[in-house]
Amino acid sequence: MEYGEGTLTIDLSKPGKPISPMLYGVFFEDINRAADGGLYGNLIANGSFDYGEDEDGNDMSFADWEPSGDAELTIKRKRPVNEINTNYINIKTLRSGGIRSKGFGGDGFGVRRDEGYRISFKARSVENTVLSFRIWADCREIAEASVSVGGNEWKDYNVYIKSPSTKPHAELEILLPLGGQADIDCITMFPLNTFKRRKNGMRKDIARMIRDLKPKFMRFPGGCVVEGRSIATMYNWKNSIGDVSERRVNSNRWQLDEYQRKGRKNRDYFQSLGLGFYEYFQFCEDIGAEPVPVMNCGMTCQWHEALKIPLEALQPWIDDVLDLIEFANGAPDTEWGAKRAGMGHPEPFNLKYIGIGNEQWGTEYFERYERFFEEISEKHPEIKLITSAGWNSEGEDFDLAVEWMNGNKEKAFAVDEHFYKSPEWFLENIHRYDGYDRTMPKVFAGEYACHTAKDIDERRNNFKAALCEAAFMTGMENNADHVWMACYAPLLEKDGFEQWKPNLIRFNNLEVYGTPSYYVQKEFSTHYGSELIRSDCDLDFVSVSSTTDGDRLFIKIVNTSADKQARLTLETPGSVLEDAEAEETVFRAAPEAENSFENPEAVKPVMNIRNLGTGSEIIIDSGSIIILTIR
Repeated sequence: MEYGEGTLTIDLSKPGKPISPMLYGVFFEDINRAADGGLYGNLIANGSFDYGEDEDGNDMSFADWEPSGDAELTIKRKRPVNEINTNYINIKTLRSGGIRSKGFGGDGFGVRRDEGYRISFKARSVENTVLSFRIWADCREIAEASVSVGGNEWKDYNVYIKSPSTKPHAELEILLPLGGQADIDCITMFPLNTFKRRKNGMRKDIARMIRDLKPKFMRFPGGCVVEGRSIATMYNWKNSIGDVSERRVNSNRWQLDEYQRKGRKNRDYFQSLGLGFYEYFQFCEDIGAEPVPVMNCGMTCQWHEALKIPLEALQPWIDDVLDLIEFANGAPDTEWGAKRAGMGHPEPFNLKYIGIGNEQWGTEYFERYERFFEEISEKHPEIKLITSAGWNSEGEDFDLAVEWMNGNKEKAFAVDEHFYKSPEWFLENIHRYDGYDRTMPKVFAGEYACHTAKDIDERRNNFKAALCEAAFMTGMENNADHVWMACYAPLLEKDGFEQWKPNLIRFNNLEVYGTPSYYVQKEFSTHYGSELIRSDCDLDFVSVSSTTDGDRLFIKIVNTSADKQARLTLETPGSVLEDAEAEETVFRAAPEAENSFENPEAVKPVMNIRNLGTGSEIIIDSGSIIILTIR
């Protein structure tokens, strides 16, 4: 019986398989403007004027800025702030002129009524010069603050501005109102009210959305961003720590992609690395997630240039991983542990997991992975290494990965599988992990999402996609003794800057909302136990788990039928589940229903309280998800 009258039989007498304590997490990659102008709270783009050349060779030093008034603007490099941050801007004007920040991608930035903002910068001027900082929106000035700059050596300055109104597309103008000349560099503007009120911290509303998922881990910083498009643009974590003024700006792998050929402009998409590895570790700590960094394995993106570091020259990349472990876990008297302590965190971050390579495949990848494994496992056997299964969940490249793992089971804790598939695939693969060999490395479903269409622009974040993902996730839960980690991808998308669809969370300069898939991830992540309970049901998409002490029982049921209701009677042979107050979370909507900025919670679960016990009837409407929590 597929739908209609049936039973849900639960065996409470014996616990089933253990469930991974790391099952659900998040994956962060700087795509769709997710970092600068997104999660990272800095509102000023290209504040160090160190954007280099774009992929077409255009000088991007002035990207996201425009002149204001009669100022003469010059990029200079003589006596820079430091040897890494080599560019700065010289402003020279006889009357009143300067420069105006247009925001990331020319989109401006959001300011909120009665909120304070700190503008920080480095400057020098032979003679005392007044700098005026003005916030503009809707063609008028809404806030201003001034400071006097003097001396021919670089000094740090801070200016505080309070916004009298809420504006989604504000701009920052820096003027010399009395004329003069000044050198300026390292300009940032942060809300004072960041997440956890950290200086130079995360945008609060986006960070809270991620925190509310209660992720057990966060995989970062990518994704294809890790790989880069050239040897020079491979992600190097060492460039992302220390004082922000000493971090080397990097091109973003997503600067040039298929969307640019469709008329979208990403030439100014760089990584300031203000959101660096220290901030990633700290953010993981703030939201209670284990950090899972992904390290470059000596290969660029195989979909594009596919450049490879020769095996005999791979040692610096291996050393980067060893140094990262010391940075995260080393004592403050070690070289890299001292750098962490100097940034304000003397205690270790207790790093346990590292991915070697993002989405690499083939013999050349596994040759390199083995070199990493040999040294890391010898020096740090406590670190759990994650290898890659490639870009697909089946096919020749995937089969080669399985073959390698069969012969090298001890060389990886887990294997990272990626699958962006159709709704049909998710429903047909509910039992994908049932027959996986438990002696093989555990599964890390590191990137997955239901794609409703092949063309990126036609893919929808609708309830149908979320429903199919939920169905598949019951299969992951039923195999969570071997499926160790899973995370939807990508995580963030800025409105108007989409390079990939679908994504879990959408935002603009002031607003943020979760897609239907977000609510599926949230409900599953916050409603599962530590061990499976043996169950049998007339529906395919069911998982039952319990806390170790039996204090809570979680039942998830997904009915993917478009028009058939399911009525299940709860049976508990050999024991009686007394009628108890239970939470019933119901998630149901039309298949094409979506959330939006105009109606951000149009598709959202609803929680009710009901009595539930042996013999109770559970009704699952067509196209719906029910999660029952019995205490």
